[in-house]
Amino acid sequence: MTRARRGIGAQEAGVRIPDKQAIFFELDGVLVAQPKLEPDGSVPWLPGAREALERIDQRTFLLFIGTAREDIAFGRLRERDFKRLCDALIADCTARHVHFQKIYSCPFHPKGHARYRKESVFRKPAPGIYKMAQQEFDLNLARCWAIGHRTTDVLAAQRAGTGTILVQTGAAGQDGAFVVEPHRTARDLRDAIRQIHAFELASRS
Repeated sequence: MTRARRGIGAQEAGVRIPDKQAIFFELDGVLVAQPKLEPDGSVPWLPGAREALERIDQRTFLLFIGTAREDIAFGRLRERDFKRLCDALIADCTARHVHFQKIYSCPFHPKGHARYRKESVFRKPAPGIYKMAQQEFDLNLARCWAIGHRTTDVLAAQRAGTGTILVQTGAAGQDGAFVVEPHRTARDLRDAIRQIHAFELASRS
């Protein structure tokens, strides 16, 4: 039996604990109003969302988008239109010195159409998106946050072990898919980022 299995702490046993922190965002309902560009080609940002992203200390937090796209699986959204939105959003953010490490999306559903008809560990409320980011970017999920607007967002993130914030924009937790309590609620993304900053400041004082 190894020392770690006998209850010795991971660091004492010589196991390195990841320390990187991140914030995960659902896309529409948190950052944007809809998952496709406006007719004029602009990104349909929710009020104050871009400004909220600019307030994040990116020396502390890596930024990710994690979104389950069953609208693609059921043919309500074309994958190429979704990609155009993502490209434009990243360009907007880069111009404001906001850097997303990666966008994780899952277009699959067990009842979806054609090639999108299959189950996936990356489809919320499964925690696959967060686990993949953990492996790829060496994250400590216990020190990460996820901001969503549906109960599926909250449940997936809690299964991954992150802190969860439910914003009152988008579905505002009224999707009725699951009964789950987020760690925190916020009026919008600006309020969510303010709460994260306050929590981090308090935890380090």
